[in-house]
Amino acid sequence: MGYLFMITSAFFFCLMTVFVKIAGNNLPTIQIVFIRGLITLFFTFIVIRRKNIYLWGSNHSLLIMRGFFGTFALFFVYESIQRFTLFEATVIQYLFPIFTAIFASIIISENIGFKLVFSILLGLVGVFIILSFPFINQAKNYNMTSTLIAIVGALLTGFSYVLVRLSSIRGESPYVIMFYFPLFTVPLSFPFSYYSWVNPSLEMWIILLFLGLSTQLGQTFLTHGYKLLPASKAAPVSYIQVPLSVIFGSIIFAEQVSYNFIVGSIIIFFAILIIMQSRDET
Repeated sequence: MGYLFMITSAFFFCLMTVFVKIAGNNLPTIQIVFIRGLITLFFTFIVIRRKNIYLWGSNHSLLIMRGFFGTFALFFVYESIQRFTLFEATVIQYLFPIFTAIFASIIISENIGFKLVFSILLGLVGVFIILSFPFINQAKNYNMTSTLIAIVGALLTGFSYVLVRLSSIRGESPYVIMFYFPLFTVPLSFPFSYYSWVNPSLEMWIILLFLGLSTQLGQTFLTHGYKLLPASKAAPVSYIQVPLSVIFGSIIFAEQVSYNFIVGSIIIFFAILIIMQSRDET
């Protein structure tokens, strides 16, 4: 069931990227982050109240860390998208399953066997193939500061996902864990969005609403997935978001599907199959 949650999460996060791409043609990125945070904060608060869950949880320091590091991970990832092509930024971002596995082994003492390491690296190869080997296929120099920003974004993403897993292990409600993320995103992004604010049209507000709803569903399934699965196994399943994104792009934005997509997707699905069939190794 945990793997199904992670795959469903990837599906809704793909929908989210579609709405972000559409909204980004008219609105600043930081404004999209702010409005997304407001919507998810509102819906999560409603769910918590209806389920009669204590809003602030019990592991306050851990939840605060999740909200803080998750927010900065989001900022670094979005900044890397501005500095690189989307393909290049995506490849660096998908280093996060490796960082997740490393942090999980250190912080939660999760066992990482050979099959898991192999599947993580195999999935990363699949991502590189789908995206036509960025960094390798292009003869161009990359700014070290920009590259560092992108890597830090992936590192913080991996760390924040381990905090999600650790919070779940300590009995926190998935909805409380979700609540702490926009609780930090909204106030931290507000000053920047205020000074760059663009009044959205009615159509844009509808797009932003769907963006928030797809994010809410993606976060919900992701948090439940990390509750059921070790972080080191849950994170690599997110590789499936790459071929899903290509499918959405071809359907909605008429982007062409290449042979690289077919080969890379097969490799990613094979890597996920290895993860699902693997057992803890000593």
